[in-house]
Amino acid sequence: MAIQAFTTAEKHSHNSHKFAFTLSPTNYGFWKTMIQPFLITNNFFQYVDGSLPCPSQTLPGVSTEAQPKTQQNPDYAIWILNDAHVRMLIISTISEASFPHVQGDTSRDIWLSLARAYAPQSISREYTLKSQLLKIEMQPEESISTFLSRAKEYAEALANIGEPVKEKDLVMFVVSGLYDEYNGLKSNLLA
Repeated sequence: MAIQAFTTAEKHSHNSHKFAFTLSPTNYGFWKTMIQPFLITNNFFQYVDGSLPCPSQTLPGVSTEAQPKTQQNPDYAIWILNDAHVRMLIISTISEASFPHVQGDTSRDIWLSLARAYAPQSISREYTLKSQLLKIEMQPEESISTFLSRAKEYAEALANIGEPVKEKDLVMFVVSGLYDEYNGLKSNLLA
């Protein structure tokens, strides 16, 4: 079966699609729910799930007894270009905070590295989220609503992997992470 290259019109259509949000350290489940149908409906998921593996770079050619001959496989070059396009689309949906987890040379490599980093069953994922929540601190230029949203994201991400945070513990983490100007509030809430 010959692999078809994506046309310029198809690439333009794919690139013009804007997603509602990007992958962050706390929203892997939502991100996957959004990106996977896009990949499937555009016939990209076969690159990501490994069902369309990279073809051999060369094909056996006509050979003589003295000299075996090979020829370039045209499907190889097309697959490389198509996979690079799929990688670019996936990478365009990833936040700066999640970018360190983008590892590998193919779209499948990237997909698997993101799953390893963020999939719900990952013990390291649980540890990372709990550590982030335990050490959460309000940044000097951060609004209280942004800080609270960030804490809520960590708590929701933990709940999504089956490790919900008790409400009283969440309040304790948030209050202890408030910026110094809220010291009076801290005292009242912790009393």
